[in-house]
Amino acid sequence: MENFEKQDVQKVQDTQETTPQPQKETNKTKKTVINIILAILIVIMLASAIGFTVTMVKKKQHENEMQNLVELVETQGETDTQETYPSEPAEVLPQYRSAYQINSDLVGWIRVPNTHINHPVAQSEDNDFYLYKDFKTKEGSLAQRSRGTIFMDYRNNIQPLDKNTILHGHNNLDTTMFSDLEKYKDLDFYKENPVVYFDTIYEEHVWKVFAVFYANASPELDNGYVFNYVYPAMTDSNFAEYIQEVEKRTLIKTDVEVLPTDKILTLSTCTRDLDLKRGKQENVRIAILARLVRPGESEEVDTSKAKRNENPKHPQLWYDKHKQENPYKNDPRWYPKGATK
Repeated sequence: MENFEKQDVQKVQDTQETTPQPQKETNKTKKTVINIILAILIVIMLASAIGFTVTMVKKKQHENEMQNLVELVETQGETDTQETYPSEPAEVLPQYRSAYQINSDLVGWIRVPNTHINHPVAQSEDNDFYLYKDFKTKEGSLAQRSRGTIFMDYRNNIQPLDKNTILHGHNNLDTTMFSDLEKYKDLDFYKENPVVYFDTIYEEHVWKVFAVFYANASPELDNGYVFNYVYPAMTDSNFAEYIQEVEKRTLIKTDVEVLPTDKILTLSTCTRDLDLKRGKQENVRIAILARLVRPGESEEVDTSKAKRNENPKHPQLWYDKHKQENPYKNDPRWYPKGATK
């Protein structure tokens, strides 16, 4: 009997040794999951850090390249004695001769006070080439791959200037290229900086800012309509209608007079202000319009009358985002009819 009891005790002990312990296994599984999650988080953090570092390197490289060009132009302008290069038109302004030798696609220079916008402007045979091309090499360098070059619309002329001169540039949500244009949404910034400078390689020009507005580039974002603000040439009568439409849309009423016989400058870049979902960029632009200072006219702008537009006309997307009714939904649609090209 005693032997049987000893055998039973041994069986119980053997069973205890071989039976899995649920709590220990659960804890082990939890630790494994936690370790995996931590490893994934570390990888994500490292990838983010590397991505941020690469972005900052690109930005710094871009800024250095732009600064070198700025210094080249400023130095050239100060000397004003360099002879014309054999391969350049004799009419090129002295300050732009060296930059023209770097890239003969140079057509002008844009500068906006109290911003980082101080860039050469190139022009190609289409509006795609300079989206991701470096000004100096015409290649997609590390710094320029996502920034490109400020470029004039391929349909524009610089001698003489068209009715509407359009410059395009990227907005990387930093201080590069045309990112700082978004500052013009602020009334106080406008009041302090109502004038911009865009020279062609042949002439120096001053422009008075008179409007800033949102515009969609895809018809589905505004009930099948795209407001065509990037058309270079219009008749005087059609241009007057266009300016009336711009006055409805502008975020700021500037009190700068624009006549049918005037010429204007359009600075265009993308904006994220109308994005509906995080990570999904809508095809929307912000445009800053300026009027060429007339011969004999003062460059000074009286900004005391400038004020915010209480009810600007926006693309339908804006009203969708803010869950508001569109009071302009049934407005007549303006098109650049009568355009000369």
